[in-house]
Amino acid sequence: MTKRPEIYSATIMAVLAAAFCAWALLTLPIQGAIVLAVASVLAWIGWIAFSYARPVKSRKVIAVYLCAVGFQLIHMAEEYTGGFPHEIVELFNSPRDWPEREFLLVFVFGFGALYFFAGAGALYRIRVSNFFLWWYALGAGLLNGIAHFIFPIIKGGYFPGLYTAGGHFVMSGLLIYLLVKEDRILEAEERKVQPLAGAGAR
Repeated sequence: MTKRPEIYSATIMAVLAAAFCAWALLTLPIQGAIVLAVASVLAWIGWIAFSYARPVKSRKVIAVYLCAVGFQLIHMAEEYTGGFPHEIVELFNSPRDWPEREFLLVFVFGFGALYFFAGAGALYRIRVSNFFLWWYALGAGLLNGIAHFIFPIIKGGYFPGLYTAGGHFVMSGLLIYLLVKEDRILEAEERKVQPLAGAGAR
């Protein structure tokens, strides 16, 4: 029988994700905040379903994740040069401002550092680090990519981040595939080990 993993990491990340969602919904333009809130929920569900009990072991998966993070920085460079925070406020006529300084400090530098720290932690199979692999795969990658194709339709023209949005589909699709495949491989390895452990106990 497979040993159940501790629940503390899942609880801590659920609380932190909820706090982040609350902050986003209370301070950012509501349309952008909703994308971030949904991304947090999807990331937590994906993490629990596939990588919580069996944290990623393959360096190939982690390497793809780090390449995806590098691409995320390129994408955010397009957003920054196009004035994304100002444009999203204008697009939805939001009563809330989104200061450029806050955008840079939180979403470029803050999350950028978190992404790379998580990659280092994933090399050592730290459970919490695996949450951020799913955060990119389902949130910053897939959901963000979809949003960046919807915004230009609403505006009727170019919206900052459109040119690099397609790359999110490629990177997130590959990462999702590898994460699911990794879980299946690790589960199969566990099944092989269990009969041997049972035989040794007799």
